[in-house]
Amino acid sequence: MTTLDWAKRHDFAQAALLAVNKTANGAVIPFWVDETRFWYERQGEEGAELCVVDAPTGETRSVVKRVRIAEALAAHLGAPVDPEVLILHDPQVDPDRRVVRFSAFGAAYEYWYEEGRLSPAQKRSDPTWVPSPDGKSAAILRNHNLWLRDLETGEERPLTTDGTETYSYGDVPYCFRDLRGRIGDTVPEVIWSPDSRWLLTLQTDDRQAPDLPVVAFAPATGVRPSVRLNKTSLPGDPKVTEFRMVAIEAATGRQVEARYPRLPAVRMNMTPLGTGLAWWGADSRTAYFVDIERGEQAAHVVAFDIATGAARVVFSETSSTYVEVAVNVYGPALIRPLPETNELVWYSERSGRGHFYLYDLATGTLKNAVTAGDWQVRDLFHVDPRRREVFLLAAGIAPNENPYVCKPCLASLDGGPVKILSDKAGDHRLWRAGDMSLFLKRMEGLDPSRVCALSPGGDYFVETVGSVDGLPVTYLRDRKGCEIALLEKATADLPEGWQWPEPVRCKAADGVTDTYGLLFKPLGYEPDGRYPIIDLIYGGPQISHVPHGSFADGNLLRAQTFLEAMHLSALGAFVLVLDGRGTAEREQAFRTASYRAAHTASNIEDHVAAIRQLAKTRPQIDVDRAGVTGFSGGGYMTAHAALRFGDFFKVAVAGGGNYDQALFWHTWSERYHGAFDADHYAVQAAKTYAEGMTGKLMLVHGLMDEGCHPAGLFQLVQALIDANKDPDLVLIPRAYHEWTGYGMRRRWDYFITYLIGSTPPQSKPFTTVLDLVRRRAEANAIAPQPVQ
Repeated sequence: MTTLDWAKRHDFAQAALLAVNKTANGAVIPFWVDETRFWYERQGEEGAELCVVDAPTGETRSVVKRVRIAEALAAHLGAPVDPEVLILHDPQVDPDRRVVRFSAFGAAYEYWYEEGRLSPAQKRSDPTWVPSPDGKSAAILRNHNLWLRDLETGEERPLTTDGTETYSYGDVPYCFRDLRGRIGDTVPEVIWSPDSRWLLTLQTDDRQAPDLPVVAFAPATGVRPSVRLNKTSLPGDPKVTEFRMVAIEAATGRQVEARYPRLPAVRMNMTPLGTGLAWWGADSRTAYFVDIERGEQAAHVVAFDIATGAARVVFSETSSTYVEVAVNVYGPALIRPLPETNELVWYSERSGRGHFYLYDLATGTLKNAVTAGDWQVRDLFHVDPRRREVFLLAAGIAPNENPYVCKPCLASLDGGPVKILSDKAGDHRLWRAGDMSLFLKRMEGLDPSRVCALSPGGDYFVETVGSVDGLPVTYLRDRKGCEIALLEKATADLPEGWQWPEPVRCKAADGVTDTYGLLFKPLGYEPDGRYPIIDLIYGGPQISHVPHGSFADGNLLRAQTFLEAMHLSALGAFVLVLDGRGTAEREQAFRTASYRAAHTASNIEDHVAAIRQLAKTRPQIDVDRAGVTGFSGGGYMTAHAALRFGDFFKVAVAGGGNYDQALFWHTWSERYHGAFDADHYAVQAAKTYAEGMTGKLMLVHGLMDEGCHPAGLFQLVQALIDANKDPDLVLIPRAYHEWTGYGMRRRWDYFITYLIGSTPPQSKPFTTVLDLVRRRAEANAIAPQPVQ
């Protein structure tokens, strides 16, 4: 290296990974108090503060600073409390009574902010409880059974008693529970009837799901390894995890089971209730759920009469690939029932684009298309049955912007033109309950189920607008899109040498299809230099990988990709992030290009074509020194790049890959690669191509990874051994499905050695955002002890 030493590059790489932590007010996450007021947390001169906004006027006032609460807690506990570390669990602001209610260190409190007075409080609610509509009761998940808590008296009683570990009420599949426990999310899968008399729920049957054990070879205490059974259904298993749909009478615990076949687990193992595929009719007698068949080529809307248990199919949708009920499988389904009119807003790709359709639930007939056009619906926020309006997020609807860029829009339930409410250039980010990006917020104490960009009645909304070359701005608008207030402009302490990436558009390997990406310049870039290029790849068909807005707007996946690319650029390399054919959030033909061919998701040929095109106009890119790296689906695709395209990608570092979909969840594999057949599945397995390894390949994996199981890694390694190849292997015994700081440091050293051609310095493991969140959560698990 000529102008920067490795120590400075390492410092930049670490600072880039944590840049989001030094960015203030990049996202406004609103919690609505009522129709006209919401509160959010921002960074002020004294640190974090809670602000209340009057939506009609946009007037914002700071009501309490976290440092004041920390001081009051310290006085109460007789021990110091660090306001930067303190977590307020499930904070709720009551601006009328001038009080903030929260829990900290396992106890409930009220802080009367105008008086500066803290008082212990009775625990009246918990984010893991599901309260009834009348506010009198709450459903709780405990020891695989459902319990009912009287919210006035605190008395609790069981609703079910026969639940077991493998046949649990109101619970997610067994293979998801460890992850849910680690992020503190044990909300029962139940929906109350409008009259508060019944609960619609399910009993999750894992009894015939085989074990896919993981082994703690390096236990935190003791020396004897322990085994976690981790019951997991795989492709081709004759029986998979199923759900028994049932209604339970709250007063008596009496159960009525739907007279309908058990539902197979689909859509990443999430339940019908957890993904918004179940709801109640207005009469509290009819419940509805969506049955998506195994393989996901058919979906049926089912009406369930809780008086008799009778079930009937209202309407069905089928697909030659797989039925999509949302833009990707991580979030809630994009459907919305209208109990008042017995209608249903239904998402479908039947036109080749994702749009909304309106159905009559009484007859099952299609009434009309709600939206149409050469653009995609990306999210659904609110349906107003009185105004007959739908508030949605649309991608590709704005002229002169790429097909991924989103705008908030208003559509009529009865069809017609769609109105763009905010057309500022850039990607528009709006929050809603269930957003995957909020999962870290639960670890930070917030209740994601209370979050929504829109006011309860849909009269106001909060949006964050950002681009890939600047920091975001957040606005408050009315339902017509008129700006009421500019709430926040993000500020950042970016490391020296920071350069915003360049958006690029390339042609796919077919020479016709447009692909989009970001190109990051090397740290210390000089126009007359020659630099290697690293392809930061993700090979999952379920999401898009490329950020189209700022890393600071609160989108967890977007920030992670953006900052990881910036981190890698510190090596002195260009970094490309690209979405090739066969990935999500585009038109159906683009997305399903990888159907029954999981190894072509994001299409490595498209990546090679893009790099060659970019090098023609940027001679600083040295295509003879191309590297590739990725994690999870990106690790899988990195291995394929190394084994099938080793003549182009000379150095590859794969992390946490699902290297064989025969060992991955049946819900994912059968959806994207089709029904199990040994020969068909062999085509996608990385181990099939072991003979093709020619360059340098390092595999990094956590041995506690229940999702992308270590068995896939070891079977790939055995195939490479059998082929007399020399991969490098980094095993992290206590790691789950994550890039650890140690794994990132080893990747860094590997690229320095084999791609840059230098000697890596002695350096520390990198610290990640997840590391900081965990440390903070651990610090709040036990109350601080008084100073002796």
